[in-house]
Amino acid sequence: MAKCEAMNRVSLLLVLNIAVGTTLAFATDVKPIDPHVRYVGRFDFQDPAGPRCAWPASTVEIDFQGTDLKATIRDGGSDRFEIVIDKTTFQVLKLQKGDVTYDIAKGLPEGNHVVQLVKRTETFPGTSQFLGFDVTGVLLTPKKPKHTLEVIGDSISCGYGNEGKTKEEHFSIETENAYLTYGAMAARDLDADFIDIAWSGRKMWPDFSIPDVYDYALPPDKNTPWDLKQQVPDAIVINLATNDFGKGIPDEKGWTKAYCDFIDRLRQRAPSATIYCAMGPMMNDGWPPKVKALSTLRTFLHEIVDMRTAAGDKNVKMIEFDVQKEEDGIGSDWHPSVTTHQKMANRLSQAIRADLGW
Repeated sequence: MAKCEAMNRVSLLLVLNIAVGTTLAFATDVKPIDPHVRYVGRFDFQDPAGPRCAWPASTVEIDFQGTDLKATIRDGGSDRFEIVIDKTTFQVLKLQKGDVTYDIAKGLPEGNHVVQLVKRTETFPGTSQFLGFDVTGVLLTPKKPKHTLEVIGDSISCGYGNEGKTKEEHFSIETENAYLTYGAMAARDLDADFIDIAWSGRKMWPDFSIPDVYDYALPPDKNTPWDLKQQVPDAIVINLATNDFGKGIPDEKGWTKAYCDFIDRLRQRAPSATIYCAMGPMMNDGWPPKVKALSTLRTFLHEIVDMRTAAGDKNVKMIEFDVQKEEDGIGSDWHPSVTTHQKMANRLSQAIRADLGW
C-alpha cells in the first residue's frame, strides 16, 4: 500500500512539473494568441483567425523545450521572414500565397530553444497573418528584455537593398533585410526589443509622411489603430530627412515645425524616452547640387534640439551617422550595405549606452 501511494505521488509530481510554466507537453495546434507566443512590434489582433503584421522587423518568438516547430501563415506570396534559432540565423522563409504550414525548425537537439520569425520585408509587399503553430515539445515562458528601441524612418531603416551587390542594382524583395538594419543590430547588441516603423520613400513633411501612418498597426489601413500604450519605447530614433531633402531644401519653418509636432506626439506616448534626431548615411553636401543638404539638415536639427531643450525637454539629442563609403560597399539604388548598417549600429549602441546606461 505504501509503495503504491509513493508511486502515485511521483506521478503527480511529474504532471505538476510539466504543467508549471508551460501550456502543453508535446503540444500541437498551438493557438496564435497563446500567451506563450510573443509578438514584438505592431500586430493587429482584430481578426480572430490570428494576428497580422506589415511593418518591417515585426517578430514572432516562441521558446520551447523540444525538437520541432511549424507555423501556419497566410500571405499574399511576397513577404520574407528571417528564421532565427538560438540567436543564429537559420534560413530565409519565402512565404507562398494562401494558408501554408511551414517547417520552421526540425530535428533540433533536445533542450531549450528560442525561435524567432523576423519580417525582412517592409509594408508594401504585403501583410502576413499567423494562424497557428505546432510544437514537438513543451512551450516555455518567453523572456522579455528590459528595454525597447524604436526606429522611425524611411527605406534606410527598412533595410532596402542592404543585401544588394551593387548600387546599380534596383530594388528586390530578396535583397531587403530588416533583420540586418542598424536598428535591429543595435537592439540585439543592447539586448532590447526592436520596433521598426519605417517605409521606403516616406518623409517627415509635407506629404507621404511617416507621421501620417504612425498610429496604425497595418498602415495605411485606418481601421487598424495601434494602442500606443503598448510596447512603449525607452529610446527612439527619428531617421527622416533623406527623402525630404532629396530634391532640394524644404521650407525651414514648415519642416522644423512638423518635426517638433511629431516629437510632441511621441512624448505623449513615451514621456521619459530619449529621442535621437538622426542624420542618415545617404546624405551629403554634393547632392542635390549647390544646396549643401547635409549641412542644412544639421542646422535644422540643431535648431530643433535647441528648441526642445529650451522648452525643458533635455532628452532630445542629435546623432550623426557617417556618410556611407564605397569601400564598405553600396547596396541597391545607392542604399547602405550591411557593413554600413553595422557601423551605424555601433554608433547607436555607443550613444545609448553613454546616455541611458543600458
